[in-house]
Amino acid sequence: MLRVSTCGLLLSACLGSSFVTEICLADDPAADSPAPKSAAKFHVVGYLPEYRAADFDPEIGRYVTDLIYFSAEPDSEGNLKVGRLKPEHLRKLQRVKQEHKTALLLCVGGWGRSAGFPQLAASPAARARFVDALLRFCREEQFDGVDLDWEHPKGDAQERDYAQLLTDIHAGFLPEKLQLTIAVAGWQPLLPDAIRAVDRVHLMAYDANGRHATYQLAESDVERLIARGVPAEKICLGVPFYGRGIDKRSRELSYAQIRKQYAPEPDVDEVDGVYFNGLATIERKVKFARDKKLAGVMAWELGQDTRDESSLLRGMSRRAK
Repeated sequence: MLRVSTCGLLLSACLGSSFVTEICLADDPAADSPAPKSAAKFHVVGYLPEYRAADFDPEIGRYVTDLIYFSAEPDSEGNLKVGRLKPEHLRKLQRVKQEHKTALLLCVGGWGRSAGFPQLAASPAARARFVDALLRFCREEQFDGVDLDWEHPKGDAQERDYAQLLTDIHAGFLPEKLQLTIAVAGWQPLLPDAIRAVDRVHLMAYDANGRHATYQLAESDVERLIARGVPAEKICLGVPFYGRGIDKRSRELSYAQIRKQYAPEPDVDEVDGVYFNGLATIERKVKFARDKKLAGVMAWELGQDTRDESSLLRGMSRRAK
């Protein structure tokens, strides 16, 4: 799941009538050779939560093809609540786009931020208002598209409503050539209309029970999505930049914290009862994604990485070529 960390949120002013305006980076990668850019078919996607934006180094744009800014929130009437997104941070993201040709997408929703989706998706009027709000945000802030993260639709009716919402957004985005992507859990069903409407599916192949993000889980989650009708070329395999307790799931450590406290070797994925993905596993997953001809790989989230040669993002970028 895409979650809010324990960092505090800083509230800022509202940004317009349909936008009803909240924002700690661990370490951040530098140097090495950059990821392939938009002309490449293999995407390296990174989520950046708004609570990391103040300390975000725009040079990270060298390593990602797509940067997803997390997150705005929908309300039940179709308004877009962007109170967490500070104008000065949005300007910083424009530097990334201009200097590194990185695509910028706005994430809407996420864990604890999806309460408005059920009523919104069920109402034609609210869906239309929501599409207009997304279009206006992308135009005004020069974003290249939107990533929806409804966690999670419940039951057949909500799944149908979600597919219709995605179809409506796709139709609104098409004339302006904006991207539409979604974040989904490995177990989450997707209707054919939903699959057709989106450019990419960001597969959250982590947060399982026990060892929460194994290589085997990545393989099985990808195969499950393909079996449900998602084309391989639309799937971005998600990897975690954090560890989770094997027995105590509530225990979380960022990869940067794990490196600082335990200094594990690159081929180690487990320390002190916490399971994570070390550099070797991350690189192996990228190779798997390339071999399967997936759309690419994505990471939750950039603020949890290190700044040195142990950086997971750098490893992803190297293997993505």
